Amino acid sequence: MRRSRLLFVLVIATCSPRTTPAADRPDPAKLAAIIDARLADGWDKAKVRPAPVVDDATFLRRASLDLIGRIPTVAESREFLADKAPDKRAKLVNRLIDSGGHARHMATYWRRTWVPQADAEFARVADDFEAWVSVRVQENAPYDRMVRELLTAPIRAAGTLPTAQTGVTPAPFFTANENKPENLAASATRAFLGVNLDCAQCHDHPFARWTRDQFWQTAAFFAAPKMGDGGKTMPPELTIPNTKKSFAPELMDGTPVKWPAALASDTGRKLLADWVVGKDNPYFARNAVNRTWAQVFGTALVEPLDDLSGETGNAGYHAELLKELAEAFVASGYDLKYMTRALVLTKAYQLSAVVREGTPPDPRLFARMPVRGLTGEQLYDSLRTAAGLPLERDDTGRGQGLDAHKRFAAQFHVERAVTAERAIVQTLTAMNGRFTTDLTDPAKNQTLAGAADAPFLDTKGKVETLFLAVLGRKPTEKEAAPLVKHVADGGTENDPRLALADVFWALINTTEFNTNH
Repeated sequence: MRRSRLLFVLVIATCSPRTTPAADRPDPAKLAAIIDARLADGWDKAKVRPAPVVDDATFLRRASLDLIGRIPTVAESREFLADKAPDKRAKLVNRLIDSGGHARHMATYWRRTWVPQADAEFARVADDFEAWVSVRVQENAPYDRMVRELLTAPIRAAGTLPTAQTGVTPAPFFTANENKPENLAASATRAFLGVNLDCAQCHDHPFARWTRDQFWQTAAFFAAPKMGDGGKTMPPELTIPNTKKSFAPELMDGTPVKWPAALASDTGRKLLADWVVGKDNPYFARNAVNRTWAQVFGTALVEPLDDLSGETGNAGYHAELLKELAEAFVASGYDLKYMTRALVLTKAYQLSAVVREGTPPDPRLFARMPVRGLTGEQLYDSLRTAAGLPLERDDTGRGQGLDAHKRFAAQFHVERAVTAERAIVQTLTAMNGRFTTDLTDPAKNQTLAGAADAPFLDTKGKVETLFLAVLGRKPTEKEAAPLVKHVADGGTENDPRLALADVFWALINTTEFNTNH
């Protein structure tokens, strides 16, 4: 109760690198400048003034959450804020993207994009799939190669791995889709093309571009070849369940399928993969860029994310920019890190979340950054970072720490952070749950213990340390004064250490900590 009162009183404004020669690598700063120019044209036409650029503390926190999935440590904050180099933001972006934390964070993002059902009924496959994505992101594998490897992964009829399979594998994609051709077709087109094909699974929709026939023709690529006369393998045919109607594989754009003379069990998937990742595919690169933009800016260039075919009549404010970025992505060799660098280096990414006086701009103009709720993974890792504890995200083990991380993340699961609203139960869990309670114990919180016992810090310095640990910034004089007094007086328990724990608890329950802004 004493902490609830304090919170009420406390008001706070709210592995292997690519070997492309340096001279041949595309410059992300140049692409960032092109993006800014295109967005600025939109602001001029809409007569909108963009929000001001954020300060260093806000940029560090935003970039850290977006690129490595956690807030910065006290040491990282102090070092960055003290750095006077004019290019320190660009250096920070490069360091974060090249880190193992970026690979792990993006592995979670792409797993959620590609295998969203693993958050619920197929949770057991999430770890293995994320391990595979993490390795590929760390080595900066081309995006098209990743998708091709996924679609053509060796599997058995039941969706299990071959006995000789070793190492990380994308086969859980098939497990999560129950190895059913219809499930795989729906997931693959949505995840890799931004096309909502599954709405045509049962019947032709009067307003949809895709037909029922096209759905089952696509699904047929995931079926096994059929046996013809004399034991010769033939292209597969897929029968709609509970009907006698069958379909042979056909590509969605009508391109003829060239079947080889000899067919293997994965021939259909390989032919589909060739078309999906092909440079002439109108959706593949655009979908990857659109989803990367959404991850960085909260809102995609074209919404909804699975409607790049324009079935809802929404071509997006920035269809031409998306096309331009997709072409740059293809020219880069499908380099995800290059695209991410370009987006984060834009001036648009550095804009404040503040709404200027007057009519708030349309979020699709990207004239300000949205305030985004933290995902469960970001919140868990940020709480441990604030407490000075290791992240317990050992991707090679199945220890108690990883299990605790998964349980906590599941409690705070959100579909899309930009629209996340915390439920009452989640709020109460954040305020009074066991994990939060443990973090207010100096014996279990290295930040608290270090600040409380530091002989070189006065009370104001201790409060400032907690602000840097939790919010990544120093407090204003108005914020610091009542908190310094609360700690100096010993709080309600007449114990300065417990009073300092009160401050930590209050800070981690603020909107400022629980959002990316």
